[in-house]
Amino acid sequence: MVGSKRTFTDVTDEEAIEFVDIVSDIVALDEYQKMKNYTHHIGYTRYQHCLNVAWYTYLWCKRSGLNYKSATRGAMLHDFYLYDQHKGEQPIPGRHVEVHPMVALANADKYFEVDEIMYDCITHHMFPSTSVRPVTMEGYIVSIADKYCAGLEVGKTGVDYMSPYVKEAIKKITE
Repeated sequence: MVGSKRTFTDVTDEEAIEFVDIVSDIVALDEYQKMKNYTHHIGYTRYQHCLNVAWYTYLWCKRSGLNYKSATRGAMLHDFYLYDQHKGEQPIPGRHVEVHPMVALANADKYFEVDEIMYDCITHHMFPSTSVRPVTMEGYIVSIADKYCAGLEVGKTGVDYMSPYVKEAIKKITE
């Protein structure tokens, strides 16, 4: 995981084992595995990005006493779309920041049971780039984890350019 010293191979790490158990059916899906073929941020695939966001969501929601299982699954599915917007492959017209959560939700709903928290995490993860706010704390955490991981994935300059909203939210969650 980007920015983390933990791995999923340590059999004594109970949180890592639980995390893998929560997302194992998602990563086992052949369609989901196709995200390994799409670059998301510099040097990271969309698959790795979703894994990074899900890991931090899991840790932050569990520490906060929230529904970490649904939030983790929603985070894992938040960018579950199989097209390259940079090549004009977007299946629906509109701004990518508004379209891709809907495509991700349709894909998630096609293969998995999506509860209200997962729905919120997937559809509202682009806040504040879009005007629609998450309605659950889990949704806010996925949105923040998404920006946090994107910043780490693009390097120090990405973190430097995070909005004050995201920086403050990360500070509150990690204290």
